[in-house]
Amino acid sequence: MYKYLLVFVLVFFTGCFSSKNLSNNIEKLDDKNSTKRVYKDISKDAIFEAAKKIFILTGGSEFRIDSYRDSLIVSKTKLSYYPFYSHVSEDKWQISIEEKENSSYVKILAKRVNNFDEKNPSYLSSSLHELLFERIEFYLGLKDSWSSCLVDFSLDDALCDVIDLKTYATPTKEDVLKDIYISQRKPSKKLIDTKDILSEDISFSVDEQSEDILSQKDDIDADSETREFDAEILELDKKINNNLDKTLDKIEDSPEDKEEANESIN
Repeated sequence: MYKYLLVFVLVFFTGCFSSKNLSNNIEKLDDKNSTKRVYKDISKDAIFEAAKKIFILTGGSEFRIDSYRDSLIVSKTKLSYYPFYSHVSEDKWQISIEEKENSSYVKILAKRVNNFDEKNPSYLSSSLHELLFERIEFYLGLKDSWSSCLVDFSLDDALCDVIDLKTYATPTKEDVLKDIYISQRKPSKKLIDTKDILSEDISFSVDEQSEDILSQKDDIDADSETREFDAEILELDKKINNNLDKTLDKIEDSPEDKEEANESIN
């Protein structure tokens, strides 16, 4: 029983270490096969926009573009048919930019996955990285000419595939981006410049109230209007009682009542 448990634990941790080592190896290979450049005072937003324009201009809807805060992932799937088999490949471009110290640090990585084998990708040539950088620099206004695919590239290279990428076009100077510099950005308004209603302490202590409304006593006699109203009620009651007494006196002094009283005695 314990022997099988020990074997299971060893297999489990061996698998974990193997996965970790494989991940580390892939990261090292990715870094080794990437190309890096630094652009002083060029904003990462301008570089990302230039890269998007290149892929759209080069292949239209053939490229799938996913934008993130600090990276751009571009992929293209290709299905090739041969007499006795078919082949599927997917080109993946990763453009990462770190903007710091008034500069943009750009890294381009491009690799091809064949038949969905993610563990064994083939890295695209550095000349394709250079082609993409040169085209980005044209859109940024740093280069005067558009780099062509007619030199040093095969017919199925990722940016120069004459079979899939039929949307070939050459941009003009009018397509060069404007406002590409970090120094051109308007500084954002600091929060300290705005008045914060929570910047001052507000106390809701009951002790600070001058007098608790529930502790106050009703003083009816102190109200002049109430006293006047009570006086009117008393005066009206007095008049009613006087009128009632006068009416009773008249009834007692009436002759008809006296005659009826005498007849009743006889």
